[in-house]
Amino acid sequence: MIVIHIDTQKDTSFLKKTYEGIDNLKLLYNPTKAEVNKTLKENPTEDVMMLGHGSTSGLFNHDFKSKDYYIIGYDNVELLKNRNCIGIWCYAKEFARKYGLKGYFTSMFISNGGEAKSFGFSKATEEDVFNEVQNFSAYVNMLIKDNTPYEEWVESLQSMVDMG
Repeated sequence: MIVIHIDTQKDTSFLKKTYEGIDNLKLLYNPTKAEVNKTLKENPTEDVMMLGHGSTSGLFNHDFKSKDYYIIGYDNVELLKNRNCIGIWCYAKEFARKYGLKGYFTSMFISNGGEAKSFGFSKATEEDVFNEVQNFSAYVNMLIKDNTPYEEWVESLQSMVDMG
């Protein structure tokens, strides 16, 4: 599995748990777009997990001043087709639908207290949300290690996390 982890804030660092202890991992931690494209081209059938902050247009780069604002976007999405993908960022599911990608993708992924309050979880503290992100990440790790089919992930994750 190829992991592209864009770690720019405290909440994105908790996502490391998603890939801890996974065998045969190719980790791209805050890579350049050229490194991402090269690795994807060299491993055209390898599953890929993409983690960080993003939008419906893709996964943000760690360097917001870069000309490549998106490390994963419309200009390299072809490198994701014909492989299984995991996308964990805000609105990754919409990005995947737009480009016909397969695998598991999150909707609005609440990863900090500010986002929680914006989406009506007024009682959630930053610590509460960070704990949930850590739990979610551990569950994703377990699903990967158990080779759980992606089509079963939503139901499995919903049964494991605090939806309140």
